[in-house]
Amino acid sequence: MKSKKHHSLISAAFKIALSCFALISISRAGKSLISLTKKKRDEKEVRDRRIEIREDDQGADYAFIINPSKPKAAKLKETVKEFFAERHMPPPVFIDTLLEKDGYACAKEALAMGAKVVVACGGDGTVRTVGGALCGSGVPMGVLPIGTANLFAKNVGLPLDVKESLKVVVSRGSKKIDMGSMRFLDSDDPDFKHRFLLISGIGTDAEMIGLTNLSLKKYLGWGAYLVGGAKSILTPHYVGNICVKDRQGKSVRFSGVRFRSFLVGNCGKIPLLNLMPGASYTDGILDFKLLDTNGILGWIELISGLFYESKSKTLDQLPLKEAFTMEEIKGVEASLRLKEKAPVELDGDVVGKSSRILVQVEKQALILRVPAGSHDLDVTGYIPLPSLRRNAKQA
Repeated sequence: MKSKKHHSLISAAFKIALSCFALISISRAGKSLISLTKKKRDEKEVRDRRIEIREDDQGADYAFIINPSKPKAAKLKETVKEFFAERHMPPPVFIDTLLEKDGYACAKEALAMGAKVVVACGGDGTVRTVGGALCGSGVPMGVLPIGTANLFAKNVGLPLDVKESLKVVVSRGSKKIDMGSMRFLDSDDPDFKHRFLLISGIGTDAEMIGLTNLSLKKYLGWGAYLVGGAKSILTPHYVGNICVKDRQGKSVRFSGVRFRSFLVGNCGKIPLLNLMPGASYTDGILDFKLLDTNGILGWIELISGLFYESKSKTLDQLPLKEAFTMEEIKGVEASLRLKEKAPVELDGDVVGKSSRILVQVEKQALILRVPAGSHDLDVTGYIPLPSLRRNAKQA
């Protein structure tokens, strides 16, 4: 009896142990299955989120060049960090601009660090200097427009919202665009190219910007330039020789010409008017305007003429054209030799004075990140800018 009872106890214990082993095995198998399912789900989520991200950027560093003086700059870093973390992307690098270290120097630093995408976070000045450093490098530029006017973003059709702009920055859409450049041949560094993206000028327009109170600009925006403009109305004319060359090498010359401003544009729109209706970022051509006025009446007629041209897109039938002159030329290069040094502004920033200036276009030298997923993508993966602007208006 004792032997049978002992055998039964051993059998029961064995069954209990076997049952426990089976339960543990089933539990582990269940956990493994749940873990595998979760892993597959997470991998699918990562793949889905990376659809909009260029494959060649996955191991790349994104460098964000930030102008800390802008009101939105304080919260921008946290927004960018959260955006990248949500998409399981490597954290980006942040480089702040300083008084002695502009966007150009910061972008060069980013390139030296191996950044594959450099993002300009600020106003048009930051975009210009960052773009100037990236021009010809083959490294794309993204834009987070947090400035006052954000004219570049508006002209191209980029979103102004930060999160929407971030989607564009990591998108697979790119567009090659032109940049303009100026070399001051009478400077200590005549080979340095001062690059620009918008509308730049030599003469009274630069004088006007230089006389504008920067503190007033924070409150009035572009309206502050009216104050600077009033101060510059009676400044002296500029005199010199100007030569503009087209693609075929043909020249248009102005010898001993008197002028107020010599404008050069890579785009056309500024607040309230389209200053250069025919300008394009992708045609490999710069648009030039040679302006002169006689007295206050000339300024009034000139301003009204610019508004009229902006609406009608023609100079043929201007309502007034007695006290001002306006010559329009297209070309790939312009050289100026002036009797005296004139102030120069690039995209609204005064950069110095010069009497010998060489202006050139750098055709499709800058790669810009633009929204992807458009049916207008061509075979190179680039979105034609007219289509980009049209899509932006329809959105």
